[in-house]
Amino acid sequence: MNKNENLGLLVEDLKKMNQNKVFDNSITKIVFPYFKNYSYQSVINFDFPFTVFVGKNGSGKSSALQALYGAPYGQNIKDYWFSTELDPIEEFGEKGERHSYFYEYIKGGKKTEVLYQRMPRKNDPDYWETSRPRKKYGMDTSRDKRPELLQKNWVYLDFRSELSAFDKFFYFGSIENLKSKTKQTYLRTKSKQLKNIIENNLTRFVREKRQNNQVINMEDNELEAISFILQEEYIEGKIIEHKLFGDWGTSVMLKKDTLTYSEAHAGSGEIAVTSLVHRILNSPPSSLILLDEPEVSLHPGAQKQLLIFLLNQVKTKKHQVVIATHSPVFTEGLPKSAIKRFIKNPVTKKIDIIDECYSSEAFKFLGLSSKYDNITILVEDRLAKKIIDKVLLEMDITDVKVDFTPGGANYIKNSFIKFYSQSDSPHNFVLFDGDQKLGEVFDTKNLTDRDKNKDYLAKKIREVTGQSIEFQKDGGNGPSREDQVINAQIKYLEYFKNFVDFLPALTPEELIWDEAFIKNLIQSAEDFEYIFNSQNFKEKFIRTCDKLFGGENKDSNMDSLQDMLIKNWIRKEENHYKEEIKSILGRFLDKVNSPSLI
Repeated sequence: MNKNENLGLLVEDLKKMNQNKVFDNSITKIVFPYFKNYSYQSVINFDFPFTVFVGKNGSGKSSALQALYGAPYGQNIKDYWFSTELDPIEEFGEKGERHSYFYEYIKGGKKTEVLYQRMPRKNDPDYWETSRPRKKYGMDTSRDKRPELLQKNWVYLDFRSELSAFDKFFYFGSIENLKSKTKQTYLRTKSKQLKNIIENNLTRFVREKRQNNQVINMEDNELEAISFILQEEYIEGKIIEHKLFGDWGTSVMLKKDTLTYSEAHAGSGEIAVTSLVHRILNSPPSSLILLDEPEVSLHPGAQKQLLIFLLNQVKTKKHQVVIATHSPVFTEGLPKSAIKRFIKNPVTKKIDIIDECYSSEAFKFLGLSSKYDNITILVEDRLAKKIIDKVLLEMDITDVKVDFTPGGANYIKNSFIKFYSQSDSPHNFVLFDGDQKLGEVFDTKNLTDRDKNKDYLAKKIREVTGQSIEFQKDGGNGPSREDQVINAQIKYLEYFKNFVDFLPALTPEELIWDEAFIKNLIQSAEDFEYIFNSQNFKEKFIRTCDKLFGGENKDSNMDSLQDMLIKNWIRKEENHYKEEIKSILGRFLDKVNSPSLI
């Protein structure tokens, strides 16, 4: 692995692999008809091979991971969720609907749905079993029999409970009935035995009962991965499962430079990463990897390296990885379809699952600042601003600032874009009306050395802007600093390609105009004909205002008409203009998430 690995390009590779259906035999959806405190029929779609659950403590992230843990053949959610006298599991409502969930997986192009229901038995109060598909849950009932379970290897790691053998005894063990007076004395005695076992690769027995498993010598690729994540040079590592400290647990010996030490002196992050790397690198291809709060004890830099390691494993071994986390690092550069937000509904008090979410919006609700706080989208006029504000609100994006300038498109091109293009910050965007789109924007990647002259570049800028843009240089008008002009022209074209887009209609008025809606407002057929025969959409708005409100308070009346049409427009279920605008805004936000792709 390369410490300079481009996260954005890695994500793009996974997108292409996913589109080519490389990730066979993976879970594509999980649905919770009745499950814990989730809202009825909560759905999580797995549209990307790396998925992140985010939410506050107690929001149900771990419960969803545990449901996934119980999905493959041989596994059962009761290992983690079971009823006790203090916390009895009760069924739902008067009809006693049982806790249930179903998942969908696709193998070889064939889709299969598997329903699990909690069906307590006399000797097993936490028994879950597969059931026939149920139509009321939205399942396919054409095959009315229990389906074939997902056959898949798995790794489930809860980093809040991943303790070494040393820590288990030191923090939670008891010296009662032991000969030692203190825990320290006991650990010193047992550590001598453990050292002898590790150095000589022994197996110890007490009254014919095995006390340890075979010592595992970590492979070079494992040490390389640990070194990559923790940014240290590890040259040797050993892992051993044993019960010398009481209960079964894991001990680790690590060596870097001339220093060799066990988990007693290692950081908890080192132990967690060692365990994770060993488990994942030794998992068969196409495994299901479930990680609960992998950021525990890792600083943000190590979290970023861990993210790159995991994405590389998805790419090379075609794993499906699902993470529950409080760290925004693990969502960096991911598509919104990969991020699922768990929130408590203030009205129903149930847990809602938002199936698509931008990184900044997910973590804003955890009290963290948003990376979109300083984003500006510049539009041509006030109506365009009102439309974009409404679309962003529907996308659950509240931090992006939309602004307009009275100078219009020409002023934006000659002033703002010149300024924005010289600042290497992916936080300022321009969204012109559709009538400003003059053709495909020139890609500077196609420039030859011969093309890099100010006359050729000025021509390309005129082609995309429809006007001449002048660039200044230092030191007067001599030829010695023409390189500054050329550099500025190239940056201008690059900015125009990456940070400028166009509304999907010629004007904002055209976007929201609705003949049927206006006809309901205008009772007179003659007045409607007068409006209908307008030369353009701006004139239609002016004539409609005149017929609805009269000639006074024109600005206020125009605002009212615009607001009515925007409200009508935003509510439409089939609204291709709105979807196209969402797509444009999504591309803008993706550039903020992955500036390395620009």
